Amino acid sequence: MAEIGTLHAGPLPPLLARYVFSWETMHTIMGGQSAIDLSHLRLSHNGAEEASRFLARYGYDLDNPVQFQDVERIRTEALGFIRGVLLPGLPVEMPAEFDAMPILDVMRLAAGDREIAVAKDGQTAEVRMGWACGLLRVMHTVAHAVNYFQNNYYHEIRERILNRFVAQVRTREDGSQYLHAQSFDVPIVRFEVKETKPLRSVVVKLLQKQENVAYDLFDHIGVRIIVGTPVDALFAVRALREEHTIMYPNVKPTRSRNTLVDLDAYDTHVRSCLQRYQRGELDEMATVKAIHAFDHKPAGSEQVDWNPYSSDKYQSIQFTCRQMIRFANPLFTRMREAQAIAQKHLQGEALDEMLVALTTQGVDPEIQFFFPYEVQLMDIASYQAATEGRASYGEYKARQIASVRRRVLPRVLQLLGVPDDVRPEREHPPSLGGAQKPIPLRRAFSSTGLLPNATVEELRALLAADKP
Repeated sequence: MAEIGTLHAGPLPPLLARYVFSWETMHTIMGGQSAIDLSHLRLSHNGAEEASRFLARYGYDLDNPVQFQDVERIRTEALGFIRGVLLPGLPVEMPAEFDAMPILDVMRLAAGDREIAVAKDGQTAEVRMGWACGLLRVMHTVAHAVNYFQNNYYHEIRERILNRFVAQVRTREDGSQYLHAQSFDVPIVRFEVKETKPLRSVVVKLLQKQENVAYDLFDHIGVRIIVGTPVDALFAVRALREEHTIMYPNVKPTRSRNTLVDLDAYDTHVRSCLQRYQRGELDEMATVKAIHAFDHKPAGSEQVDWNPYSSDKYQSIQFTCRQMIRFANPLFTRMREAQAIAQKHLQGEALDEMLVALTTQGVDPEIQFFFPYEVQLMDIASYQAATEGRASYGEYKARQIASVRRRVLPRVLQLLGVPDDVRPEREHPPSLGGAQKPIPLRRAFSSTGLLPNATVEELRALLAADKP
């Protein structure tokens, strides 16, 4: 038995080595840290075999040609994202070697495998490792960016959700619009429908999130309603509820945000105005005018800070609702059609065998699920403030991309001494446009990429054009 205090040079024996943990991955599993924020890829062992085993358990078996092509498509999209979104304006380029490097080599490089993590083409081993880690971070995000329902049923889902709003938005002969409810109407200034979010925008958004998975996105589908005053915004919410356009039991509580109207102060204000009316100090119309003059915003401590990239000038009511979506299961329909064809053309034992093969047992005739969508309400003053200066979409997007750049390429930026706060060049028009003059009542399409002040006919045409 060795004496205590005796030095033992070299690697630890297996019995003791097992007490050395990879604490980064342990914190990812148990401590709420995102895998995106690991310093590098953690593999249990070096070599291509371990990288292949890791990737297969992740969900991609490279021996399967279809899954191999999936990986290559994801790689292509990730490279395009890094070069087209993160690097514009920076004095660096992503090495061309990553365009064709086998994915297992990319993984080994990101894991620091000494057999492959060597200096090459003027890039140090550390910098090459940083590029590999950045590529895998984006590939992981792209792989999660499109879920099954979003990919296969998006147009049907979007139509079912927006049809409820289409039915409630009315247009007068003069082109002005209002939100109709049975007991009252709410005049609106603009009605906007969110465009389909491009994949790169989805990736940007996911790369800001801790969980970094597609189910964190709740605004694939969304509407924005701009009204005259903050009080009108409250009435708009009430109108949506009364007509059951939104279902309040299906609102996601953690996604509700109100920075537009202090509800407690408004309640006090209304009571005061009604008491003045009852005392004869105000007539009916003067009371209404006094109530609508209310413009008290919630205190900063009451605001829910769930989007750190939004400006404090962006004042709105916004919430995420979920709608039950139902439609016929196409697999069930095809199976029934195949059964009918078999019964028409086969008989006897052949028919019996075919009907057994085409059984619909276990196949639901209808697909149903809840799908989230976002609703935003703003008064015209808040909307105009949000399209100018620090609260503009351009500034918002710049803050997003700077944050994503730091998260995806921290090692590269640090080792190359590259500033990470360079404003990216815009690939697409901003969703809220730049500073604007007073908002016109009607425009066919706005530079925001949204459809403002649409008539019911225009919205229906939009939904029809959305279908593939």
